[in-house]
Amino acid sequence: MSQDNQPIKISDVARIAGVSTATVSRVIHKNGHVNEDTRMRVEETVMRLGYQSRREPKKDALEKVILLLSGDVVNPFFAEVIRGAQTEIDLQRNVLNIAQISTDHTQLTRAVSQMAPIGVILTGAAPFPELLAWRDETKTPLVVVNYRCIQAGVSCILVDFKDTYLRATRHLIDLGHRRIGYVGISGSSEISQARLQGYEAALAEANIPFRPELYITMPPEPHIHGGFQAASSFLALPVDERPTAVLTYNDFFAMGVMHAVRVHGLRVPEDVSVIGCDDIPMAAYANPPLTTIGLPKYRIGKLAVSMLLQMLQDPPEQVGNFTLMESPLVIRESTGPNTRE
Repeated sequence: MSQDNQPIKISDVARIAGVSTATVSRVIHKNGHVNEDTRMRVEETVMRLGYQSRREPKKDALEKVILLLSGDVVNPFFAEVIRGAQTEIDLQRNVLNIAQISTDHTQLTRAVSQMAPIGVILTGAAPFPELLAWRDETKTPLVVVNYRCIQAGVSCILVDFKDTYLRATRHLIDLGHRRIGYVGISGSSEISQARLQGYEAALAEANIPFRPELYITMPPEPHIHGGFQAASSFLALPVDERPTAVLTYNDFFAMGVMHAVRVHGLRVPEDVSVIGCDDIPMAAYANPPLTTIGLPKYRIGKLAVSMLLQMLQDPPEQVGNFTLMESPLVIRESTGPNTRE
């Protein structure tokens, strides 16, 4: 017990040891690789705090694990989703843990066979056949983030990306911009298509023709460099044809665009306005602070865990639903009036 008579939680051990709760769990239950220095630090913290795992009295109980499949964790978007999910798990009275792996299909097969998770959260990828087949076979609840999946036992958390990109493009049009570039990602995923549709719809309602040379797609992996490359292509156009504003698929691309603008001796937003998406923590500290579409990343993680736990209480086949999350446009200093035409 702590000095205020509150029981020591696994999150307390993790905070003091400077590691994640998942690492503490692996050390306590000896069910995963942890380097020796970290293991010794966690064990010392457990002993010093007098922490006792609530699972210890039930030696034969199965470990309850929620499996979270995510995209590139280098992207702070996914890190915030994971943080929200872990926070919600720490609030539960039940003994739960979260295991994060990539959306690699081979890793999934290995993870589900080793962990037998009570639920799965998928973010950063569309539901793939192997996952859906496993869900149907095991009846394990599945929550999918930002992809529609009309299937029994599956719940979805969605952002209306068509509407968000419609509003973002309107913002630029209201500032007087008519040559608006868009940096998307390659492929034809539901998310990428919805964003493009919102951009096109806003142009159409303002009677601004869609110009293919102002639409560039990049692989998602290059991150900031992809935005830099796309903006360099825009700025290679003749002065009276290059965009006065650029809308991007995510904040990483937007930061790459802003860097390219500066490298070309131009200014944001005086010469080129820029909008990103995700509102990652560094967006507010960019130079200048980035206007972006604010996605509720942390709340998505918390909600995903809550939905899974609710699905465990009710027959999964009767629960599948769609939850729409708000996504405000966060206006900062990277957008301004068009002064170039």
